[in-house]
Amino acid sequence: MLALCETVDCRRSRLLAYFGQEGAEACGNCDTCLVKPETWDGTIAAQKLLSTVVRLQRERSQRFGGGQIIDILRGKETPRTKQHSHENLATWGIGADLAEQQWRGVLRQMLAQNLIGVTEDGYGTLVLTPGSASVLSGERQVRLRKDPERAERSRSAGKRAVADLPADAMPLFERLREWRAGAAREQAVPAYVVFNDATLRELATRKPSSLSELATVTGVGQAKLDRYGEALLEVLAAA
Repeated sequence: MLALCETVDCRRSRLLAYFGQEGAEACGNCDTCLVKPETWDGTIAAQKLLSTVVRLQRERSQRFGGGQIIDILRGKETPRTKQHSHENLATWGIGADLAEQQWRGVLRQMLAQNLIGVTEDGYGTLVLTPGSASVLSGERQVRLRKDPERAERSRSAGKRAVADLPADAMPLFERLREWRAGAAREQAVPAYVVFNDATLRELATRKPSSLSELATVTGVGQAKLDRYGEALLEVLAAA
C-alpha cells in the first residue's frame, strides 16, 4: 500500500499490474496522471541496492530482508552485520549518503515497479526479478517520487557537510576524489563502489596515517582496507 501511494506512475495501471494485468495504458484521470509528481533519478540508488543483493547471493549464498540490506548500504554496524562479517562486502557503506527512511522509500518504490521482489515464505527476503537486470546494466532509468520535505533536509545536510569541511582539508578532499576516479576507471565500476563522498570527507578531515586508523573511518570495511589501504595512505602521506 505504501508503494502504491509513492508510485510515480498511473495508479490504475499499477493496481491492474498488481493483479496480473501488465501493460495497461495510463487512465488520464488519477492524481498522478493529472498532476505529475516531482521525481528524482534513483537509478544509482537502485543499482546500489540490487548490487548488494547480488553480492550476498552469489558470493555468500545469503539472502536477507530489506532492513539488513539497508544496514549494509549505510555501513551500520549491528550484531547481525558483525555476525555475518558484512563489513567485508564491497558495497558496505556505499549508501551512507541517504538516510534509513530514504532507503526504505527507495525499496518500496522498487517493489512497486517490480524491480525487486519479496519471497512469500514469511521472511520478507529480497530477490531479483526480470526487471532487475535492466537496472543493473544501466539500460533502465529509475524515476522515484521525491519527498519535498525530506529532499530539502537531504540537500541541507549535504550543504552542511561541505560547509563543515575545513578549508585546509578541501585540497586533500579533491585529491582523494581524483584518486577515487582513477581507481574506479581501472576497475570499470562507478566511483561510489570505491568510496562515497562522506568517507572521503572523513579521510580529508582526520588524515589517518596507518592501516589501523583507516579501519576506524566510516565506510572502510576490511575488504576495502585490504584493497585500497596502502594506496590511500600514499595519497594521504603525499598531501
